[in-house]
Amino acid sequence: MNESISQQTKSLLTKHGFHLKKSLGQNLLVDPASLNRTIEAADISKEDTVVEIGTGSGILTKEIAKKTKKVISFEIDKRIYEVAKEYLCGMDNIDLKNEDFLKADLNDVPSAKIVANVPYYITTPIIERIFENKKLFSTIVLTVQREFAERMAAKPGTKQYGSFTIFVNYHSSPKIAFNIPKSAFLPQPDVGSAVISLDIREKPKVSVKDEKIFFEVVRAAFGQRRKTLRNALLSKFDAGIIDNALLKSGIDGIRRGETLTIEEFASLANKVS
Repeated sequence: MNESISQQTKSLLTKHGFHLKKSLGQNLLVDPASLNRTIEAADISKEDTVVEIGTGSGILTKEIAKKTKKVISFEIDKRIYEVAKEYLCGMDNIDLKNEDFLKADLNDVPSAKIVANVPYYITTPIIERIFENKKLFSTIVLTVQREFAERMAAKPGTKQYGSFTIFVNYHSSPKIAFNIPKSAFLPQPDVGSAVISLDIREKPKVSVKDEKIFFEVVRAAFGQRRKTLRNALLSKFDAGIIDNALLKSGIDGIRRGETLTIEEFASLANKVS
């Protein structure tokens, strides 16, 4: 661990009377090797604009700013925002915003990449917000809980594979870049961490007639994992509709939802529509 980064951060936090809270996801990445690998995973150039979600004390922000044209960084906590302002003083290519990314107006955000060490307890709504505005972003590189990363990149038939896996793969191509040891953070988190890249797809991975129905089918299939696919879908759709859709799509209703590929879910949902 780079003591200069760690000690400088501790000194600034002490100066501002700020105490990091793991319960709020305030685990700062202070290991230089992990910081560099995170940035490398986004393939950043001097021509890029980068959006960061959760400035923290500004450690990752500063490293990104050294390698790109502009950084737009969102930090909801006013107290640590003041810490970041001091840490980043003198860097003129950083637009530091004391705002909640989940509620911020993104209309003025240019086409950008996202690089962020996000609070683990709100990872899902952050990813949902990114996908809602996916026309603004190309590559997303996030430090998340390792188990969560494994869910996003899971394969059919595994215990990690679920409705959120389908959601992420529908909009992007996920790939786990590397795992980060607990010792790389200040303070150390209670869970393992991983960096995952999500390359936004120009068009969804599968073609569906009705996106709403597609995700209703997916959620129903995973809603009761111990049930057969047919019985799980009966919680949402009429038996006649399900039986007809299963027949036309050539999918056996006694299978479990976690065995279906995203392509099979699309075929089934298109027969339900």
